[in-house]
Amino acid sequence: MALTAKPAGSGVPIACSLGAGEMVSRLAEWNAVLDDERNVIRRVALDDGIRLELGPGSDVAEITRLAAAEQGCCRFFGFALVIDQRGTALEVHAPADGQTVLTALFGAAG
Repeated sequence: MALTAKPAGSGVPIACSLGAGEMVSRLAEWNAVLDDERNVIRRVALDDGIRLELGPGSDVAEITRLAAAEQGCCRFFGFALVIDQRGTALEVHAPADGQTVLTALFGAAG
């Protein structure tokens, strides 16, 4: 599925380079990880994205693998694995034009 919008100033289109079948498979992988209550225990809004706070039993290796794969096909996303006093989290960033896609894939804060 290719979209044509380009975020202001970045030059990176809001687009996914996966084919339909690959996209269904990738969404299933993300859903399996994100719906597992051991993985994501809380979603916190960021100015340009979302912070997925990970539980102590989360599969950080699988989450990291998926984030790297996603960045390869959806270049407008930015991912950061953060380990600090708050715990471990995956922060996902996107330009304003990509926020709808970000929320559809990673959920809303709350």
